[in-house]
Amino acid sequence: MPYDHYTLLRTDLKDIFAALEQAYQAIETGKQDKDKNARKQAEEQLRNAAYRAAAIEPHMAYLWFWAKREEADRAKNDNTKKKFSEIANAIRDAWQRTLKVKTIPKEFHSIPDTTIISRMPSLSFVLHIPFRLEKPYLSKDERDFYLLDNPLRREKVFQVPMVAATSWKGALRAALWQLGYREDHEVTIRLFGNPRGHDEHQAGRLYFFPTFFDQIGLEVINPHNRQTGVGERGPILMECVPTGTKGDLTLLYVPFGPMGQSEEGRRREVAEDLMVLAEGVRAMLLTYGFGAKTSSGYGVAEEKLAGEGKLVIRAKLTNESAVDSEPSKPQTSSLPRYLETPTRLIPELRRDDGSLKSEEEYRLWVESQGRKYKKKEQKLYQKAKKWWEKEGREYWEGIEPVEESVMESKPPEEPAISAYTFANLSGLVDLAQQVASLLKVGGEG
Repeated sequence: MPYDHYTLLRTDLKDIFAALEQAYQAIETGKQDKDKNARKQAEEQLRNAAYRAAAIEPHMAYLWFWAKREEADRAKNDNTKKKFSEIANAIRDAWQRTLKVKTIPKEFHSIPDTTIISRMPSLSFVLHIPFRLEKPYLSKDERDFYLLDNPLRREKVFQVPMVAATSWKGALRAALWQLGYREDHEVTIRLFGNPRGHDEHQAGRLYFFPTFFDQIGLEVINPHNRQTGVGERGPILMECVPTGTKGDLTLLYVPFGPMGQSEEGRRREVAEDLMVLAEGVRAMLLTYGFGAKTSSGYGVAEEKLAGEGKLVIRAKLTNESAVDSEPSKPQTSSLPRYLETPTRLIPELRRDDGSLKSEEEYRLWVESQGRKYKKKEQKLYQKAKKWWEKEGREYWEGIEPVEESVMESKPPEEPAISAYTFANLSGLVDLAQQVASLLKVGGEG
């Protein structure tokens, strides 16, 4: 199948390949005749033909002429080798100028927000870290047919540069290994699970989400001979996510454990896991890096975050005597205006049975308050309706009808949630230590 596909592309590119060779020959003729105008026109024709080739299939077009260049090299035909080198480079330059990154539509919800913690078991937490690259990020895609030898790994549908969830897991595991947490350490096993082939098939408590970037660039490296100090292979182009690009690292921790475990024991484990996780994330992002060529300094982030970091835990931590001071104050989880709880509409938008009112019912309620039904109220209702159709109806259908008197006497309890923020990676480590001390003391789960 791939052979047939590229055979068809070769047919589409046939005329462009001929135009590229003709343009190159015209450039050489202009040089020999010292005709600057003719040479400039031929160079423009070469660029246009290269852009046309790159628009159809840049990788095949480039590799076609590079293969012919290597044939000429084996035949020791320097003139032909130079010709195909120049044409191949023109196609590569045209491809480089058209490098663009699409974005994944938000409707796909590929990265959850911290509100998901309300649906998780007690003592679960979400850690969200918006970082900025201090050095370029490199990775290796599995493509065999590509213009460069070092393509950047991308999401398969939208072709967006990414750090896969498995890559994050491997990078964090390696950072913790450097910090002394080997594979057989109890915290390592709790966070990542048992190694493959182990007798006990224990899954890890950490769930990683991928990271997507919105920029792409090219990094140039020039390997040198260690004895002579002279470049051996010449400059090598590598796709990268450039310095300064922002990304988001999102982790979910769910503390499942052995049956019959005491609440005190579970809290102690969560506290220890949180401190080790914060230390490992900081070491990974600042020191050891993630992606390829981390030993050369690639794939590290800045100490200061690109936004507000968040730690949201499914527990109410209220013991104020556990710490003397806090770098960031607990905050309640933010909810849209139309929600009273993550699963319940505000009173003016819901019927007695908990379902969404019709827009006419809501309009009458607004007018009964002596207000006009304006654009502001209309927008609020439309947002509530969208949430209801997407999520709210499922909650409502899963709740058995309850008499109104019972509902009034026993309102649904909101999940106990504590949220914290931090501005840098050192602040994350300090915050983790303070939250861990609160967990050990206890609180409402």
